[in-house]
Amino acid sequence: MSKFKRHMVRCPHCGKDVLDHMTECPFCHGELEGYSYKPLDPGKIRRIRMILAVTILALAAIIFISKNL
Repeated sequence: MSKFKRHMVRCPHCGKDVLDHMTECPFCHGELEGYSYKPLDPGKIRRIRMILAVTILALAAIIFISKNL
């Protein structure tokens, strides 16, 4: 547990130590503010998924074309 010591914060609801990226206390289920973790914006997630989909489709098309030459 010592390697996680620097990532521990105290839950403001129950006072127990929890990891700093948690958004809910596993002991009292109180809502926590993520100190080091910030969720991605849904628009950014959509853009990342679109870029990945286009990249995968482009690679599949290149492989398909190169095998049929």
